Amino acid sequence: MRLSSGTSLGPYVVVEPIGSGGMGDVYRARDPRLGREVAVKVLNAAPDAERLARFEREARATALLAHSNILTIYDIGTHDGAPFLVCELLDGQTLRDRLDAGPLDAETTLSIALQLARGVAAAHSLRVVHRDLKPENLLITRDGTVKILDFGLAKLQEQPLEPDGKTIGMSSPGLLIGTPAYMAPEQVRAGLVDERSDVFAMGTILYEMIAGHNPFARATLAETMAAILRDDAPDLDARAPAAMVRVVERCLRKEPADRFGSATEVVAALESARGSHQRSVPSGNSTSIAVLPFLDMSAARDQDYLCDGIADELINALTHVDGLRVAARSTSFQFKSSSADARAVGARLGVDSVLEGGVRKAGDRLRVTVQLVDVADGYQRWSHRFEGTIEDVFDIQDQIAESVATALRGLLSGREKDALRRPGTEAAAYEHYLRGRQAMHALSRTNAIVAKEMFDRAIEVDPNYAPAHAGLAQLHAWEFEWWGGGEPAAQAADEASRKALELAPQLSESHTARGSAFAQRGLYDDAAREFEEAIRLNPNSFEAFYLYARASFAAGNIERSAELFKRGGEVRHEDFQCPVLMAQSLWMLGRAAEAREANREGIRRAERWLEIEPNNLRALALGGSSLAHDGQIDRALEWMGRAIAMAPDDSSVYFNAACMYAKLNRKEEALACLEQTFARGFGKRDWIEHDPDYDSLRDDPRFQAMLEKLS
Repeated sequence: MRLSSGTSLGPYVVVEPIGSGGMGDVYRARDPRLGREVAVKVLNAAPDAERLARFEREARATALLAHSNILTIYDIGTHDGAPFLVCELLDGQTLRDRLDAGPLDAETTLSIALQLARGVAAAHSLRVVHRDLKPENLLITRDGTVKILDFGLAKLQEQPLEPDGKTIGMSSPGLLIGTPAYMAPEQVRAGLVDERSDVFAMGTILYEMIAGHNPFARATLAETMAAILRDDAPDLDARAPAAMVRVVERCLRKEPADRFGSATEVVAALESARGSHQRSVPSGNSTSIAVLPFLDMSAARDQDYLCDGIADELINALTHVDGLRVAARSTSFQFKSSSADARAVGARLGVDSVLEGGVRKAGDRLRVTVQLVDVADGYQRWSHRFEGTIEDVFDIQDQIAESVATALRGLLSGREKDALRRPGTEAAAYEHYLRGRQAMHALSRTNAIVAKEMFDRAIEVDPNYAPAHAGLAQLHAWEFEWWGGGEPAAQAADEASRKALELAPQLSESHTARGSAFAQRGLYDDAAREFEEAIRLNPNSFEAFYLYARASFAAGNIERSAELFKRGGEVRHEDFQCPVLMAQSLWMLGRAAEAREANREGIRRAERWLEIEPNNLRALALGGSSLAHDGQIDRALEWMGRAIAMAPDDSSVYFNAACMYAKLNRKEEALACLEQTFARGFGKRDWIEHDPDYDSLRDDPRFQAMLEKLS
């Protein structure tokens, strides 16, 4: 049944045909409710029971999945007795089309393979096995995003499916499910199929991207099946980096138990391979490291704050080393309770090296053991044990930082050595400061109160300890912007930042705190001067770039904000906030293509973050708003709903929810969210006045009344 332009399929209106296959036809259609174009797959008229079952399986399996590397299903329905499926409209080419032009280079192969593995891992997390992965079922969009198509052969593992008609299910010996040249040996034997069968298919695809041909395809079906069961894939020799070849070889092992146990393990192995490849290619002689939270080895296990604090201080110190990219605390500390080894964590974070250690404190005695591990091969590059008293903790931290930096970057300059050294203080003041930092990183109102108390205690012990004043200044600035602190909070931020700068003008953090205090008062020229100095002192300070970018946006300097958000995203490769907010600035500048790519990069980073920390509020809320920009409405609503459910009193979540609803022209829901924030005086008026997300609300007197309550 061919549909003509203008045909209505429920609420969807056909625009034109865009393809056809054995099961039916695909059309470009329009969804007038949301003003977007979609793809509609219509099953051929009068399908038999088996074909209908396959179609419905595709809908059920894919609708469960929400991932940027899997085709998004929006809806399902029937038209004149024929079922149809509504999904996102994609513009690109299949991997098969791309491979017809010849083998791919290593960088492109790794990018495609990683996206494929991440999408399959997301499916496997819901116990969905694809069973028919092949180049024809992978679409590469114009921006390079890989989308996995056709879950029509997927098996929900907890609900075994019936035979497929043309092919054979698990319970029907002698029949096949899938495409022969990409089947795992157990599929060929019509045996038990699980996640490891998809791993075999991924290995076959990866091999084909490198070599330009399928390793098992033969002239006849029988010969192909025999090759899968009997033959090893031909050697790839020097056609790919050794680490990539090892991934392929393990994926293609005949016995499922000998392969990677899951697609998640494939992701980690590919990340490691990518790191090895990037190190082998000249790139400005840069390297990267993640500092993991140190283990508490004390008898009472009561030194958590000290363990976190030492690792945190090392992260701050190492950011001063030129050519060394340091994973953010918020990223590496997600593995605090993980039992994964350093190499696996490093591969997951995409870094070259991992620093791990342990702390034992008994009375005033302190022992810190550390080891620097190469992610590529798992070997220790350097390890040492430091012993002393708690008063020696600053010297120990300095020694660790210099030893690690020297091991990774070679001879350090005098400026770098000076920058690695952190200000010292009395043991009691440092304990309070570390406890304050630990609470501060939780980014909640309750923890901010605890952090303020700890910083105040540190200052009582040592009034000249600049880092405590800088931390206090940032807390007061947040209180002013997010928690309705008003003029008292702004004044407190001003005083604390001024004191930090007087005591330690050589610290980047002092100038960052001062810039943040100026920005809260709308003194944007003064703020810019301080942020510029912070960046001069530490060119890798993410906080300086990020806060400077936000201040520039609030000041109406949109072009500068885009530049700074870009720099922040380059300094911290795992951060999703900078690309998302850069996209907003780029849209305002009329640079739509760049904005779409930045927004999608922000979504990809948020997805990677949520793979590690599924309940991260900021990733869900900001990512939800970004998904709405990208037209992924169902996912946007789902992400934002999760964030609100987890933190019904969090003002920043409601800010992002209001932005999302306003963009979707759902005014009442947007205003209801703002009632939770603006109406109570939470929020920064300068930012809101420039934020285009609120444009649909600006003529509403209720919005204007809320805005009047802001500082």
